[in-house]
Amino acid sequence: MTTVTVELQGLDKLVNKLGHVTDPFGDLVKEAAEYGKKEMKVFALPHPGKDKGTLAEAATYELTGRGVDMTARIGLIGRGHGMRSSLAGLAPVVNYGRRPGKPPPFKAMQRWLKSHGINRSPREVQKIIAAQGTKGIYFLEKTEAALNKALPKMLAESIKRAESAWGK
Repeated sequence: MTTVTVELQGLDKLVNKLGHVTDPFGDLVKEAAEYGKKEMKVFALPHPGKDKGTLAEAATYELTGRGVDMTARIGLIGRGHGMRSSLAGLAPVVNYGRRPGKPPPFKAMQRWLKSHGINRSPREVQKIIAAQGTKGIYFLEKTEAALNKALPKMLAESIKRAESAWGK
């Protein structure tokens, strides 16, 4: 195997000269991330006034693009990937729902009821969930759709900023 090393002289001058050009696209990534975070906070609140919006912490964003097309994919971060471990199991259940059958763990139900200010018996709520299941709110899919709808406009604005930086 052959290793090739390339040394560029004057790269610092080129980076300084072109530095302002990368800013419009750096802004695009920031803008998309902020937009996604804002939308997810809205979609991840199935109980308005009671939920905290922390489910948004369980998501990861991936922006990909080719040419002038950009798309976003949003998914759940797995356990041990920088997110609060309590959300690793909860976020998928809230997003996709829970089939009837086995009740949720008592301690988890107790913590959830307390943190949401709901004064009901954890056992009573467990029985209801075991009998009926829960309906998913699909906050991941809704956020992804909203972000993909907004990306073309964000990208067009970034292109305009880049063109004005180049003097076109």
